[in-house]
Amino acid sequence: MTTQPRTYKAILGKRLGLGAYGQLASQQASIIDITPKCADASITVGAEASDVRNITIQLKDINGNAIDYAETVDIIMLLNASGTDFVATGGSTGIAIGASGKLQTIIAKKRFTAISTTAGVIALTWTDTGTEVAYLGLVLPTGRMIISAALTNA
Repeated sequence: MTTQPRTYKAILGKRLGLGAYGQLASQQASIIDITPKCADASITVGAEASDVRNITIQLKDINGNAIDYAETVDIIMLLNASGTDFVATGGSTGIAIGASGKLQTIIAKKRFTAISTTAGVIALTWTDTGTEVAYLGLVLPTGRMIISAALTNA
């Protein structure tokens, strides 16, 4: 016995168009998302203070507005701004969650999965008592990677 999809909606005979966020929209109030709403992000890297830098990520929609729901993204620590190599060690302590969002370590100091707040914010800290060159690579649900400014401490 096969299980039938519970969210199936017939579109036969309906006129469909693209909505403001790349979703299918009919003349009725129903919308079918065909692409993730989260399409962009800004990464703000704070000044170094006692070997620590604050990092704020704001997830955005295609129109540049902050998203209004929690989104899951991947974070990769990179050696360069081109995103062609991974960091060597990932800092003395590395990336940690700050005041907003959640962070799960996949590979210590190098790869993470993060969940934003419902305002699309992820607040992190970068701690390194050395001077390792590092960049934060943010992989959006669309697959697009956004790379931060250098996190290297003096």
